[in-house]
Amino acid sequence: MSTSQVFHPEVLWAQRATELYVTINLVDIKDPKINVTTNKISFEGIGGTEQKLYGFELELNKEINPETSKRSQTGRNIILVLSKAENSLGYWPRLQKEKGKVTFLKTDFSKWKDEDEEEEEGGGGGDPLGGMDFSNLMGGGDSGLGADLSDSDDEEPPALETVTDETGLNEPKKDESKDDEGKESASEVVQKGESGKEVNEESKE
Repeated sequence: MSTSQVFHPEVLWAQRATELYVTINLVDIKDPKINVTTNKISFEGIGGTEQKLYGFELELNKEINPETSKRSQTGRNIILVLSKAENSLGYWPRLQKEKGKVTFLKTDFSKWKDEDEEEEEGGGGGDPLGGMDFSNLMGGGDSGLGADLSDSDDEEPPALETVTDETGLNEPKKDESKDDEGKESASEVVQKGESGKEVNEESKE
């Protein structure tokens, strides 16, 4: 994280038996970078009305699965949906590993549901995120940690083009050219053959 003075954004969290919901409340976020590992998340970005540098780092209470985690960014916040690892399923006693109060971390009561309430509803409980559009946290930009969320959407198209080329979708064009060459050579053979017949017929006469 940068050595400049870093302010802490307000971070809200809630959970279900299989997921964690982490909301970073910060308006007009510029150049956000989120690092996610199996046991740690960190954030850094320019934001707020004065466009200051904000950031934080949290060591998680248990493990998550970064590959299946997702994120959504708006002009007001970034929401992370972190999938709990198989060995970390169930309700955690707290988000962070160490005990003690983290001043910028608060419970998100709008998304929170107690464990017994979730069991009564069969593990459902509706969509706490209101059907927001989420994308894979690890997709786009860098191949893994530290992806720049502001640039990831812009970087996706060229990445797709590269994948398209590698999948060989352009090969039919090459095949067509080869076929054309084959057709030309075949037609030349036919023409030669026809001319040969004419010569033979003339010689017979």
